[in-house]
Amino acid sequence: MNTLKVRKNFVFDKGMIEKTKVILKEQKKSFTEAINLYFQAIIKEPSLLEEIEKKANKRTGSFIGMLDGKIGNENFKEMKTEYHESIS
Repeated sequence: MNTLKVRKNFVFDKGMIEKTKVILKEQKKSFTEAINLYFQAIIKEPSLLEEIEKKANKRTGSFIGMLDGKIGNENFKEMKTEYHESIS
C-alpha cells in the first residue's frame, strides 16, 4: 500500500480528540481507520460531506438547537398545511 504524508502540522482540537477517542475505543477502531473510512465514504458519495458538515454545526442542548433544520424558506401557508396534516 502506498502512503502519503499529508502535512507535518496536522493539528486537531485536544478536547475533540479526547471525546472521539472514547467513541472509537468502543467501536474498536483507531484514528487512522476512522479517517480512512471517512475518506472512502466521501469518495463514493461526495454529498456526505455536506451532511456531515450540517451535523457538525448542529447546535444541541438548547431550544434553538431543537429548531435546526425546521425553519427554512417555506411560506406560511405551506407551514400551516403541513402542521395540520401532522396533527390529524
